[in-house]
Amino acid sequence: MQAVIIEQFGPASAMRLVELPTPTPGPDEVLVRVKAASVNPVDIQTRRGDYQSAIPLPAKLGVDCAGVIEQVGEGVKNLKVGDEVFYVPRLLANEGSYATHHVEKAAIVAKKPGSLSFEQAATLPLAAGTAWECLIERGRLKAGDKVLVHGGAGGVGVYAIQIARHIGAYVVTTASARNKAFVESLGADKHHNYQEASLYQQLQQDYPAGFDIIVDTVGHHTIQNSLALLADGGRLVSIVDMAVPQNLLNGWQANAELHFVFTTQSAQRLSEIASVVDAGGIKPILERTMGLNDIVQAHELIEAGSRQGKIAITID
Repeated sequence: MQAVIIEQFGPASAMRLVELPTPTPGPDEVLVRVKAASVNPVDIQTRRGDYQSAIPLPAKLGVDCAGVIEQVGEGVKNLKVGDEVFYVPRLLANEGSYATHHVEKAAIVAKKPGSLSFEQAATLPLAAGTAWECLIERGRLKAGDKVLVHGGAGGVGVYAIQIARHIGAYVVTTASARNKAFVESLGADKHHNYQEASLYQQLQQDYPAGFDIIVDTVGHHTIQNSLALLADGGRLVSIVDMAVPQNLLNGWQANAELHFVFTTQSAQRLSEIASVVDAGGIKPILERTMGLNDIVQAHELIEAGSRQGKIAITID
């Protein structure tokens, strides 16, 4: 098999495509012939060494996988050879979807949406799964809720908008002025330019009753600045590490719930997402497709910013 590895942490050029033995699935595992992966910020963070205390070298990269099951291990009941699947490998433990083959626990592998190509399906597991966990599992989203998504044009934000709209929420999002039409095309009811100095004052003025759920995909002081925007009993869910202490006093005034999400792996979650995708409620946001030999350039494009959607990696 071929796989992208790093033998030291560093820039995109640290990645190498090498030949490795094709693994064999153990009990309760499946061997997947990978058809497509996608590039995520966590891949860049892993490569540059943000999690080096948890990751031994050499390490394989890639946390979005779509492919076909080639072998099943002893005890696997819910999947069979030939099934088309998608999943998030165990983060910081069993990454490696930048490869022709990958072994994973069957319990976290789900059948991919039948309406999607492998490249389209590979854009979903981590980003859409994170958005689903934030809104459905943590935020307890229901029809009629008022939702604010910070960073609606980003990898998780594009799916948070679609999920909230599909459930029947009123969706407000922050994004740059140039992304106004883009986020509105995803279903956002209202766009606010995050670059405006008066952003939070404007949000408080426009929505005096507050938001039932706020999703933070941006970081910095977004949590502190957003607590005063919550409705009574509102939920604020952040996927960004809070490295700098923030003033949470306004959370008490709203009896707020704060959730910090480092996404978990769940076949059930992905199966629910697949059903919504096949029903037309979520569409993949695929900006471009590249090959495994282009992985260095793909990382450099992500690090340069200003993306609209995911970069998928086709694996022949």
